[in-house]
Amino acid sequence: MTRGHEKDVTTISSSHRGLSGVLRQARAFEALDQRLQLLLPESDRGHIRVACVEGETLVLAATSPTWSSRARLHALALLEAAASLWPTPLTKTRIIVAPGPTAP
Repeated sequence: MTRGHEKDVTTISSSHRGLSGVLRQARAFEALDQRLQLLLPESDRGHIRVACVEGETLVLAATSPTWSSRARLHALALLEAAASLWPTPLTKTRIIVAPGPTAP
């Protein structure tokens, strides 16, 4: 496909209600993650991220089991901050291991 025929994601999603909702939710998770990254020590940033929100649970993704241990140390502070920013109540955290992309 040539560049002149490509459509941006916003244009495509505007005509697909389901896709539009998914993109809006992804942007909200990304915005929350950006705010919470500032609360982490610099060495932990990027290794502990917001994966999603499931009901009242803030799901944090750590890049390895070691980082998941570090995430547990920060979980309460991240939950409290997220709860003050998120539009629905957040009362719990869950930590998953989700390795990030590997460097080339």
